[in-house]
Amino acid sequence: MPFQSIIIVRLCGIAGVLGALIMGTGDLLYHHIPGSKLSLADRMSSFPQKRLVTAGIFGLIGSWLYMLSVFHIYFAFLSVGAGFALSVSFSFTMVAIAYGVAHASYYAIASSAKVARENNLDVEAAGKIGEALFSRVVLVTYIPVAISMLLMLYGVFSGRSAYPIWMVIFLPIVPYLLRIPILKILSGRAHELVRDSYDNFVLLLFFIMSTIVLWNHV
Repeated sequence: MPFQSIIIVRLCGIAGVLGALIMGTGDLLYHHIPGSKLSLADRMSSFPQKRLVTAGIFGLIGSWLYMLSVFHIYFAFLSVGAGFALSVSFSFTMVAIAYGVAHASYYAIASSAKVARENNLDVEAAGKIGEALFSRVVLVTYIPVAISMLLMLYGVFSGRSAYPIWMVIFLPIVPYLLRIPILKILSGRAHELVRDSYDNFVLLLFFIMSTIVLWNHV
């Protein structure tokens, strides 16, 4: 691989890591309270508007960085075939866009719950109203997620991608499906932070390992 391409792979992998960190931080800003046992709506309704708006903006920045990471994924699967690599990266692009939209729509839960609290209304019921858009966006997002993950699994198991076979452990779908046992391993603050930003945590794992593996790939 030409030196220029190696630099692009590295930078775009780092962009994926930063995207996961920033969007994960946005998740925490939306609803994380250390040690809290309150419901999602109750937690979000208690936060100042500035915190919630910042959380939404972090999602936008994170999605931009995820978009840049698409080039990293393209190079990882280019040896399987240009058409295959394009299919994987295009489906992940759709996921990156959906993450940004879903993150922004999460604000509807907070705003509905916050208005309910300020007017002494049912916070839980208001939160469910705000959740309507978010839930539907997530449901639609499962389509490109499934496509991209199935393609990634095939590419790695085929032995033709730039990844070793063991990299399959860190493909986002695997830690996502192992959410319960992974969270059981963690405790205290680590457990809470990972739990409340889990979707971006699995992408953080993937991009860290992928960037390490492809750092000097030729």
